[in-house]
Amino acid sequence: MLVFILALMMIVIAGLNAKGKNEFYADYCSPKNTTTANAVFSVLIFISHGVTYIDMANPLDEAYLGIKVFLAQGVVVTYLFYSGFGIMESIKKKGYNYVKRMPIDRFFKLWYQFALMLCLFIAANLFMKKNFSITDNLLAFTGYKSIGNDNWYLFVTFAIYIIVFISFIFCKKHHVVAIMSVFALTCAFILFEIKLELPRRYFDTILCFPLGMLFSYLKPTIDKIVMKNDILWIITTTACFVVCMFGSQNRDEHLIFRMIFLCSAPVFITLLMMKIQCRSSILDWFGSHIFSFFMLQRIPMRLLEHLNLNHSPYLFMCLAFFGTVILSTIVDECFAKLDGVIFRKRIKS
Repeated sequence: MLVFILALMMIVIAGLNAKGKNEFYADYCSPKNTTTANAVFSVLIFISHGVTYIDMANPLDEAYLGIKVFLAQGVVVTYLFYSGFGIMESIKKKGYNYVKRMPIDRFFKLWYQFALMLCLFIAANLFMKKNFSITDNLLAFTGYKSIGNDNWYLFVTFAIYIIVFISFIFCKKHHVVAIMSVFALTCAFILFEIKLELPRRYFDTILCFPLGMLFSYLKPTIDKIVMKNDILWIITTTACFVVCMFGSQNRDEHLIFRMIFLCSAPVFITLLMMKIQCRSSILDWFGSHIFSFFMLQRIPMRLLEHLNLNHSPYLFMCLAFFGTVILSTIVDECFAKLDGVIFRKRIKS
């Protein structure tokens, strides 16, 4: 698997650009830059999922397994952090009307795309004669149950959208109070998930979302302090890295340390982006197909496993990769047309 990691590293390194002394990228949190960061982790998620279907017998694979264990759920933290950041930026720019439209423009849009993708999983399960109960199939549309898909991410995303909507509906223009409410309700949701005895992946990264919102709110102050000169940037970035490593070293001892690691990681990456950026047409593609590439990759993987093609690791990974790329492209084209029909009146307005 190191071959795929090295290929990704080469793509990133080839596209790197850095600012000079006491110079910074003012647009470091622009949609283009954040989606590029997410694109890198999108590929890492693909590799992480793919290796669960193959035999990791090559001695060189041990090095990758070390990377996989270290990153763990860290491969999704930028997704949540920049999603929270993006929502807060939209609220700041568009105001209360944006919040009122969230049930349709954010929640329903995400849900209907997720639901249609689930139909593909149901079709794949029928083809492979994988039987899931009617209850499991129905609960899968809430994200609570899995029918072969990665359900947990959507389960927590739906929950956090509801939390954000409730918080900002009641707090309206009081953004600080609303963000604190999002943090409080998210913590309550975490306790609820723990009580349900859900796997740790359901709740150990979720605080990255309100943290992204807080970063958006504090961004003018952060920029003013951190981007004043290289010394302050180095001090802040190093401090964040130390906190991240401290959390990582102790993450198996307590959930709090694990959350410190996972929450400080996207902040560290964001601070790096003030000084370093990556430009790549390949990563741009993944950035524009992040959701579908993430959600659909298990379909080719499971089909290839069903056909016993997982016994050849390199063939399996290549076929799964290109199969996911093709499937994501087709599905996103369909969604673009459906969005034009479903949200036509809103787009016109």
